[in-house]
Amino acid sequence: MNPSNAYQAASTATAINSTSLRTWSTSAAVVLLVVFGANQFATEWVAFRSSAHPTGSAVDFPHYYVAAKLAGSANPSQHPLYYTAVENKEAAFDRIPPDTEWNRVAHQNGLGNTLHFSAPPIVATLLVPLGKLPYQLSFMVWNILTDCFFFLALWVCLKLCGALSPATLLVCTLAGFAFQPFMHTLEKGQFGALLLLTWSAAILFADKKQDIASALMLALATIVKITPVLAVGVFVVRRRWKWLAAYTLWMTILIGIGVWHLGVENHRLYLAKLSALSCGVPGPYNYSLTGIVQNAYYGDILGYGHMPAQTPRGLCAVDKMLGLAVYVAVLAFLWKKNQRGDISWDLVVMSLITLLIAPFTWRHYYVLEILPLMFVWFLLKAGRFSRPGWVLIVATICTLVAGTGYPDYLQNHMTSGPIRVCLVGLLPLSALILVLTLLFAYKPEPELQA
Repeated sequence: MNPSNAYQAASTATAINSTSLRTWSTSAAVVLLVVFGANQFATEWVAFRSSAHPTGSAVDFPHYYVAAKLAGSANPSQHPLYYTAVENKEAAFDRIPPDTEWNRVAHQNGLGNTLHFSAPPIVATLLVPLGKLPYQLSFMVWNILTDCFFFLALWVCLKLCGALSPATLLVCTLAGFAFQPFMHTLEKGQFGALLLLTWSAAILFADKKQDIASALMLALATIVKITPVLAVGVFVVRRRWKWLAAYTLWMTILIGIGVWHLGVENHRLYLAKLSALSCGVPGPYNYSLTGIVQNAYYGDILGYGHMPAQTPRGLCAVDKMLGLAVYVAVLAFLWKKNQRGDISWDLVVMSLITLLIAPFTWRHYYVLEILPLMFVWFLLKAGRFSRPGWVLIVATICTLVAGTGYPDYLQNHMTSGPIRVCLVGLLPLSALILVLTLLFAYKPEPELQA
């Protein structure tokens, strides 16, 4: 046989084998994802049919449901969504008094007294369709939507990392659905998956210079949890004026819809609620820098009965100055190191900052940390970090700390206050270490370097 013909035949056989391998891996990944998705839906359906989640069992979803009920009633602007809390800790942890319209609606729907509603009024407006359903069915539908939001968010995150393939999507889906903050999100009926989706989509659109779509996504993230407004600083530093104008317009529209539907008084009460929460609270559930400072100040993890009614003014001032200092320092560092403007890197870093400097950050908010964790893992593989050995250790430890809840369980069985403070502080400290790793070890692409 002619040598050239033999080489051509060998090349053709290799290409066929390679194509067959890609087809096989794609088919296997799709089949496994379909099986996983079907079983996840079956789990939600069985829970609904068997009442495995009794009415009102979720800690957070009941007050979203009641808010949706009130927002969908006649003359919604006449029904208050917020109730004044005398104490800081009451605004964060306590339940609304039983002698209120709020709890009358809750009891009419088989719910007990619920927590305070602390989302912007427009959230209640957007949830009105869920309020038209019976509570159990509404909770099931919301959990299915959360599963879908989360899967789409993982897909977007992989696109951002340049690592999207059937195999990586399968691995990240299986790992993501076992990630403890996401499991907590499902259990409580919270918004973490939607926050991850809107934040990551905002980055993807911003990277493609699709400013109107990006601004819409971040505006939606802002109404889900107010702290994404901190990302505006990145766009100011980068002089993305079109994006800033679009964000201002979207926020005006969303707030305007809320005012039109639910009235000015509900918005005034909402601002009062934000003021009551602005100093944060100590205790076992606050995983922000404020939580670390306040727990360290008291030298123990305080239960509700031992928490001070109001945060001392000096301590509140220290927390706010610390948050402001961290925010300004990170923006300055991003601008100095990233002169050409890798907006994706900027906003990945800022996603962690919004978790760290908020007055309070519950564990389920750490669903958002999936984005920077995936960013570090996949870009480490692509050679985009200096000192890769150390970065791999950091990525491993931070993933384990965020993805498992064992330190929280362990602190409940400890008697030493300082040890308990350290155990609860592991999650925000690991996020802080991840921020430092992104700031000091990340190498921008050559074409983006100054």
